[in-house]
Amino acid sequence: MNLILAILPPLLIAYYIYKKDKYDVEPKKLIIKSFLFGCLAIIPAIFLEIFAQAIFTNLFLFVFFGIALVEEGVKYFFLKKYLFNKTDFNEPMDGIVYAVMISLGFATVENIAYVFNNEGEEFFTAVIRMFTAIPLHAVCGVLLGYFVGLAKFSDNSKPLLYKGLFIATLVHGLYNYFIFLGQGFIFSIIALVVAIYYSKKAINLHQQDSKERNL
Repeated sequence: MNLILAILPPLLIAYYIYKKDKYDVEPKKLIIKSFLFGCLAIIPAIFLEIFAQAIFTNLFLFVFFGIALVEEGVKYFFLKKYLFNKTDFNEPMDGIVYAVMISLGFATVENIAYVFNNEGEEFFTAVIRMFTAIPLHAVCGVLLGYFVGLAKFSDNSKPLLYKGLFIATLVHGLYNYFIFLGQGFIFSIIALVVAIYYSKKAINLHQQDSKERNL
């Protein structure tokens, strides 16, 4: 039961995003591959976070650079290196789809680890993360993917790529910082809610673009 609670939420959100790609659906093979890239991304993230912990003694710097930037950075790496130049990446909406799949692959492995490392509180941990950490990874994927999607079809892609990485890192960092601080959890929730709002707007914008391209 606890394993299902750990795995099901990211899969449901992945399916939700997949269905949002209405007008030029991505190949299932690439969807699955993107999700698996996210699962793999947890490995370099662990080593980089251990390394960062030894460098950053300041909590704020560690959370933003040692956790948020590391995790969003490894997701960005797989997105840019293995999916950005695919011929199936042929509209901005694809940036959101692939980025979210990578993010949720990452979130699935992370969630399993968190749930089963909290012995005696597995169910509680799974339920809490279902409404917090899992949506966080998803919206960070949307925000990153939105700008990566724009960058794909821009003559000046680098600023857009870096903007996407920066915003995803900022949201992730703000969410994590107040949790690590041990107080102000409400501010983490506020950051998440605001990010969800803008993620929906980002999806709608790219959906409209997709509709116009596929008329």
